[in-house]
Amino acid sequence: MFGQPCGVVQILSAFQCNQINAILTPLDVALKNEDIIHIDSLSNALISAFSVQGGRPDGAETYYPLVSNDKWLDLNQAITLSRALIAKDNQIYADLWKAAKGMAPPAYLPHSLYLRSSAEIAAGLLQIADKESDLTRKATYQSWATRALDSLATMQLPSGAFPFPDLRTYGDPVFTSILNDFLKSCGADSVNVLKNGFIVDDKGSGEFKFDAGVIANAYYQAYFYTGNINYKNTAIRIGNYLKPLTLNLNYNYNTFVSLGLTRTFQLTSDTTFLNRAVKNLRYGTYPGQITNGRWVDGHNANSRYHSIIIQNITQTIPLLPLSYADRNGLISMHIKAVRNMAAYTFSCGSATGFRWLLKAYGMNGSILPVSLKDSVTNLIGRHINQSNFNGKYLDVPTMGEYMELVEVVTGIQGIAIPKSVGLKVYPNPTSGIVNLDLTLSVATNVSLLVFDMFGKLIKQIDLIRINNQLPANEQF
Repeated sequence: MFGQPCGVVQILSAFQCNQINAILTPLDVALKNEDIIHIDSLSNALISAFSVQGGRPDGAETYYPLVSNDKWLDLNQAITLSRALIAKDNQIYADLWKAAKGMAPPAYLPHSLYLRSSAEIAAGLLQIADKESDLTRKATYQSWATRALDSLATMQLPSGAFPFPDLRTYGDPVFTSILNDFLKSCGADSVNVLKNGFIVDDKGSGEFKFDAGVIANAYYQAYFYTGNINYKNTAIRIGNYLKPLTLNLNYNYNTFVSLGLTRTFQLTSDTTFLNRAVKNLRYGTYPGQITNGRWVDGHNANSRYHSIIIQNITQTIPLLPLSYADRNGLISMHIKAVRNMAAYTFSCGSATGFRWLLKAYGMNGSILPVSLKDSVTNLIGRHINQSNFNGKYLDVPTMGEYMELVEVVTGIQGIAIPKSVGLKVYPNPTSGIVNLDLTLSVATNVSLLVFDMFGKLIKQIDLIRINNQLPANEQF
């Protein structure tokens, strides 16, 4: 049921294309009007029109056979691997702040690296730094990351969105034609859309959703590791930008919105952000999934985008209270998506990276069936050993998430703190009261951020020094 044929590409007849195009226009209107009855009925008609071609990728996928070793690398082994990864492209990370400004010509990087990538890499560097035992490396990674994040924050538009660099100036083979077509569609207004080398208005197309969701997620993670209030505020501004946006036909774009809104909810506890995130999933993502777990159109049926959808939705679903009417449907959507991708990988070989596996594993154990979680565990082990063998699928964001997860699996997650603060946590682990002993080498106030297992900020304790003493016995 959940198998996906290997090497099969979506091929549509002229009749099917006409059928599908006739459905897409009213479906787009229904999405913008958030008319769930018509969204569901038109989506069913769309799935019917695709017929057996539904869920097949729009292009041939390359598969990579994985090593058989499924034993996870331990944290020390992962640290060693991350050091080799970063040392290989040391200058790229040192100059990451340039990518955050959109400065990424081919001479600087083999592929133009733009704002969202700099955000993801910066967050990954902070995750790696948190586990790094070498204090010089730790400080270096943190400085690269924070410089990039501070640089990127200056690029945020008044709306809360982030602009897209005019990569045509670098002769980018992918985006040159896309940007030309977009600016042509803007007509005379293109002079207002393109300013100082950046696209500053997506004209309601939803193209800014991708960057906004990724960058919000990165600043949320950066706030988690640094406590920098500016990073929190940057993420919240993105959430305020995303909340009123209309839904669109691209399923994965709607999941980037849900990701950014979920992170804003976790930072603010404002349920309007979570409610809006759920609407993007229930109205703008769920209806396009077919029975075997893939999404119906060729673009989102591509393993790259299917895995992106999994990565994005895993942040929202565990947060849903039992009272949410759509909770069970969204859980089912997620399980089917993961089951399909896992079966596909076992049958065909790996067609994408493994961040989707890390995200799926990190979900509440009561959501993923035990057998499926075992499959995910096996595939994580095989991927990380493949990366350790020849560097395949290895990058800073993936390495950071792996190191974060492997520490959670093997023990309580570490706590990132400044050098001026000493902290003891006991008993560790525990399901009851946790004692925190703080010692300070400099006179300073302390903000203690407490997150639950899903990353939701559940308590912020601001410990203000009075007569050079910190208050005791704070409880929550």
